[in-house]
Amino acid sequence: MPSSDPVTVGEIREAIDEADSLLIRALGARFRGVDFLRRLKKFERIRIEDPVREQELKAKWKKEARECKVPEHLALLMLDFILSESKRIQES
Repeated sequence: MPSSDPVTVGEIREAIDEADSLLIRALGARFRGVDFLRRLKKFERIRIEDPVREQELKAKWKKEARECKVPEHLALLMLDFILSESKRIQES
């Protein structure tokens, strides 16, 4: 958005809506990957939970949150929810 032009509430909301759509699409892509992972783990008899992987993800999310100026606690809250849902999908 050019700084010389006044920005309207509608334009800002449009940008926010676009970001929301990106979040939903990203979640869809992630959960499709989780479904493929579910099938592979079931076939290869691999445990659903992987504490090492979870710690790696938490470290990565914290780093990216700092870089993107997102509160770390919010990023980790979102990750915890996503991991919980991922486990639920893999258990089905």
